[in-house]
Amino acid sequence: MNSTKYLKFIIPTLIFYMVMRFFLESFEIPYFALVVLFLVSAISASWIAKYKFLPIVSITIFVASSILFLFTLGKDGFQDSYIALSSLLFLFALIGLSKFFSQQKRYDLQKTINLKKLNTGFNLNQTTVMFSVFFLISGVYGIYIDLDISIWIIMGIIFAGVTFLTFYLMKINFLKNKIAKTYINNSAGKAFTFYSFLFGFLVIELIWVASFLPANHLTIGAIALLLYCFFWNILRKRLKNQFSRKFFISNLMFFVIVTSIIFATSKWNLA
Repeated sequence: MNSTKYLKFIIPTLIFYMVMRFFLESFEIPYFALVVLFLVSAISASWIAKYKFLPIVSITIFVASSILFLFTLGKDGFQDSYIALSSLLFLFALIGLSKFFSQQKRYDLQKTINLKKLNTGFNLNQTTVMFSVFFLISGVYGIYIDLDISIWIIMGIIFAGVTFLTFYLMKINFLKNKIAKTYINNSAGKAFTFYSFLFGFLVIELIWVASFLPANHLTIGAIALLLYCFFWNILRKRLKNQFSRKFFISNLMFFVIVTSIIFATSKWNLA
């Protein structure tokens, strides 16, 4: 197998890693390096995803969120591990785009679909979105705490990011079920915008309430991610007409238990 096919994943990932390292060493944002990183990420996502628009914005949000989160970590030695983790996630994001959108192209051309690759691609995309939500909310809220920016600006940025990420996630979920010929509610294709705005609204409501609490950005990001996953699991079941009271109660219990553990183990800024 020609090893050069992997360069479309390796080269952008190395650039991502080096630019993140450069940010860490200087602890500032050199605009030239930032522009190069966003251009490389966008071009790579467009090429790998067969020139689709949504993956470009999705990968851009992931990159921006990863950078914002880096600057909230300070300089306590954890940054090296974080940069390695975020670089690995970036690599998985590109692989996920390749696996998912290659199967969509085959579907459009009425060729044999590899459902395992399709599902793997979707799961990698879904994982990228979840980490993007956490990095975005934690990073932006951390900057809000450090710089005392208006909460309304913070809520606006988070609302825009979460709304688009939800739209992207709903879109690829719909495409996956369409390609795999699994049942999905007929209204799903018409409700992307509504549910995307709903998710964005729910998250900023949480951020507004959290702004009155003496909690750090990691705690707020973790709770927001749990809330996001809770509603996303419910929505997926509903769109497949598989929603049940038992499923709702089990997910609610999980949310309440994990949230309680996070609050119990978090450091509170009681001044």
